[in-house]
Amino acid sequence: MFITSEPGDFIYTSKTDDEVVCGVHFLAGPDQKVEINFQSFDIPCEHRGLISVVDGWELNGEVFPSEMDHRLPLQQRNAEFCGKNIGEKRTFVSSQNVAVIRYRIPKPGKGFTVVATFVKNPRPCNVLAVSSTEPFTLRNYGRRINCTYVALYPGTVQVIALGVGVTNLLGSSRTIETGTLRKCDQRNPRDQVVIGGSYGLDTSKVQVVDSICGMDSKPDYREAVEYGVTSVRLISSGIFENSVTVNIQPLTDEFLDANVNF
Repeated sequence: MFITSEPGDFIYTSKTDDEVVCGVHFLAGPDQKVEINFQSFDIPCEHRGLISVVDGWELNGEVFPSEMDHRLPLQQRNAEFCGKNIGEKRTFVSSQNVAVIRYRIPKPGKGFTVVATFVKNPRPCNVLAVSSTEPFTLRNYGRRINCTYVALYPGTVQVIALGVGVTNLLGSSRTIETGTLRKCDQRNPRDQVVIGGSYGLDTSKVQVVDSICGMDSKPDYREAVEYGVTSVRLISSGIFENSVTVNIQPLTDEFLDANVNF
């Protein structure tokens, strides 16, 4: 598996007849999409050659974003093909800041050439964390939608700003600071921020640690997530203009020790 956070040209030529499946994982900035242009490909179908482009990040058979956070089912986010291009170029654009090329080419001398570029995403929704120090703001832009910010490590979730379930798009606006309201899965389940973790990339299997909502411009909120994958999901009904700014830092023993209840 090869992971890159840089755009550019990528050339692969098979050297063996092994049927091993390899992959190139592209990780762009949080406000970018990945555009993959196949300049050439020669992948013999008769030799079980195959290439696929995944709209998301794939690991151990699981894909981010999960189906509950993406407008398309997984089947429609995986494009598979083989053969040889003759004056034909294929282009794929991801929905978020990650994409994967998986390939099996058991024929020496065969392969492909792609050009990967990172393009602006005007309304980023699902995002795989690129930095453990830079905060990120999840927004619904007035839409009825779920958006998830994910870090591939146990993390400490710090909420820097919160505005969920308080600013009505229809004109009624309650902008008075409410503070950070907790247990919003019971209070206001259609507009909330769900903080949790999972053992894999499928965030539909998240174990909820807390759920918050309200208006808080300077929240004093940190929550430890002791799972291999840390996630912050913004759930929006489309009635409110929702946003939450968070930072997910790697979980430290010092943070856990400071929060032990005696």
